[in-house]
Amino acid sequence: MAETKDSTVMILIKLTLVAAVAAAVLTATYGVTQEQLDKLAAEAGGPDKQLLEMGVVPDATKYKAVSGGEICYEAYDGGDLIGYGAMFEVQGMQDMLTLAVGVDPDFVVTGVVVVSQKETPGIGSKVQEQPEFVAQFAGVGPDGLTLSSDGGEIDAISGASVSSGYVTAGVAEIVGKMQEEVS
Repeated sequence: MAETKDSTVMILIKLTLVAAVAAAVLTATYGVTQEQLDKLAAEAGGPDKQLLEMGVVPDATKYKAVSGGEICYEAYDGGDLIGYGAMFEVQGMQDMLTLAVGVDPDFVVTGVVVVSQKETPGIGSKVQEQPEFVAQFAGVGPDGLTLSSDGGEIDAISGASVSSGYVTAGVAEIVGKMQEEVS
């Protein structure tokens, strides 16, 4: 019986040591990784810089966060307010889609970029791979932001109609959120 107690204690000591070593390794790895992620984020700039580089509001020369807003940025050409931009994650068919959307002051879309997606390769991924899909959003107001099969102005990509619907719904959601933040 004494051997069982001793072996149980030894097992617990060994498990504790393994857990302590694993925790130390994970802590060290996190520190190094987090520094690299922070560096990459600083190089990429914030959403305002990314929106400027993507050109979702074509004539914008700078962006400024909307006071009290969470996703919306005012787009300026010099000192003139010419629209709004936002980058936001919305639900896709497979996973989250990151979309960048620009609108003019009347909330008519000026540009859309599918920043990232994890849709089915070769099928749903066409929403990012085919620029003519997102190009059709330009000039469409909030009321037309549905697929043409549902009475809207956006044509789905053949073979990727479900993902096209998610992008279209996402753009409509983002435009709605921008309208709420600005008003």
